[in-house]
This record gives sequence, structure tokens and C-alpha cells, in this order.
Amino acid sequence: MKRIAVGLLSAVVGGSMLMTTGTASAERVDLSVHVNKVSPNPIVVRDGRDTKVTVEIRTTDAARIELRLKPVSDRFRTQSAPKSKIIHHGDLWRFTTSFDEGDYEGRWFAIADAYDKHGKKVTDTATFSVKHEEKQEDTRLYKFSAGPSTVRKGRSVYFTGRLQVEDHWKGLKNEKVEIYFRPSRFSAWKFVTSDRTDWNGAFKASARASKSGEYRAVFDGDRKYDDSTSSSDRVRVYGR
Repeated sequence: MKRIAVGLLSAVVGGSMLMTTGTASAERVDLSVHVNKVSPNPIVVRDGRDTKVTVEIRTTDAARIELRLKPVSDRFRTQSAPKSKIIHHGDLWRFTTSFDEGDYEGRWFAIADAYDKHGKKVTDTATFSVKHEEKQEDTRLYKFSAGPSTVRKGRSVYFTGRLQVEDHWKGLKNEKVEIYFRPSRFSAWKFVTSDRTDWNGAFKASARASKSGEYRAVFDGDRKYDDSTSSSDRVRVYGR
């Protein structure tokens, strides 16, 4: 018969999460324990939401299991004790808990202690990592223009536009915007020049005209702001 034991996260000791449960051993074999996996790994906490985590442990002759989840670094945040579900079937134990933005960002230990009915203990340790990922704000490259639309070879092509963030679409200042060019009948875009936006998100740059083709502006984004690409603007080049 399938045996299932359900428990709760019982304590927080020294900044580590402690999960424990117990059952009777069915066979007389050597006591052993192995942290099989932590899933997902890395644990990514996004936008203040909880992330469900499962730790899978395999044992033999274990009457009781304790699992501690502890940051590798001693510099960790104090955390509350969330509920944990524990499922036991044969030699397999699954501990399920959750992480949130209050949990330490970095490397962690999963430390499993297995005890037999006589109190003998064996331990296994695995490492995993926790990452915090903030929701990126949407951006756009507004009214990008490359001009003049027709220009003699060797003359300047001028680029203007605004980088805006989705907060009433206000200008995003001091960010790098790159200009790329794709010649007619070609598929690859090549870097041309770049500029940093002013206090209102505006940018401007120029380059020498060499061939007819399309220009576009690109913002690579960062941890806070999402990337964006403008619509393309075509310029025809004539003369030698």
C-alpha cells in the first residue's frame, strides 16, 4: 500500500528552514540518505510572488528525516515559517515549500539528516541557488526617424527619436540607444552608431550614407527596463 505522510515546516533555526517527519522502517538495511534534486534550480522569485520548490530525497532504513534549507552566506534575511508539505512513498521523500522575495538571494544548502529507529544519523548535502527577478517595465522607441529620405553618397544621415517607459510613456533618461543599418536585399543588421538619451528620453546621432537601405533604433534593456526596437526607416542613397 502506498504510504503518505504529510507534515509542516516546524521551525526556523539560525536562519535556516527546518522540515521534519517520520515513519517506521519496513526493512533492515544500512541507513543512507541522498538529496536527489532541488527543483527548480535555480529558484527564480519573480515580482514579489511565491515560487514553489520541491526537494526530493532518497533513503534506506530511515525512521525520521529532517531537511534544512540554509543560505551558504551568513548574511541572510530573517524569514517567516511557511507551510511545507511532505510526501513519503517507499524510499522516496518529497518536501515542498515556497520561496519569496524575503528569502536570501544566492547559494543555499539543502541538508538532509536521516535517523534510524535507534537514533543513528547520516547526512547528505546539496547546493542550489535563489535568484530575484523584478518585473521589467515596458519601453518603446517613439517616432524614430532617419533622414533625409534621399541623400547623396558620403553625406550625413541624421537619426532622432525618443525612448519612453510605460509610466504614462514618459522619457527614459541617460540610456544607450544604438542605431543599426540593413542594406537593400540583405537580411543582417549591422551596428552604425549610438547615443545616450537626454532628460526627456530624446536621442540624436548621425552617420555617413554609403548604401540604400533601412535604419532602426535598438534599446537593449536591463534588469529594470525591457528591450525595445523601433520600426525601420528607409533611406535611398544615390551617386558615387
